[in-house]
Amino acid sequence: MPSYEICLLFKALPKLQLKECLKRTANQIFESGGFIRRIDNLGTQSTPWKINSHDAIYKQASYFIVEFDVPSSALVSFNNYLSRDIDVIKRTIIKVPENTPQPACTLHEELKPPAYRAEVKEMIAIGKRKREREARKKVQFNTGLDYMPFQR
Repeated sequence: MPSYEICLLFKALPKLQLKECLKRTANQIFESGGFIRRIDNLGTQSTPWKINSHDAIYKQASYFIVEFDVPSSALVSFNNYLSRDIDVIKRTIIKVPENTPQPACTLHEELKPPAYRAEVKEMIAIGKRKREREARKKVQFNTGLDYMPFQR
């Protein structure tokens, strides 16, 4: 089963009602044949902009991130369920890439001065390539003349 991550924005509700909303969402995941790996509560915060959902405008929401595994065939019905749920203001489902290798970090590498680290050298090389590309794109007019011949 593929892993997914969903960012849920619930209405700013009291804890008991918020718990019921989260329980309904979790039960829907379980009914579709999935299981939950992790639930993160990010708290109640102001939204970056006004969100219009279910004929109401919301400026505050309770943020949750749920990591779960579910068959991909059940994802459409789960998304439809969330779109009908009145307490869910916004939802975003993202597929989590499998087995992403983490770069090896050693203390010896981190103690080096920045100019000697491999990743910094790579960033410097990328910056040089960008500057070279921009320099090639520039068109220089009237090189060798110290005045503009067609302007008075």
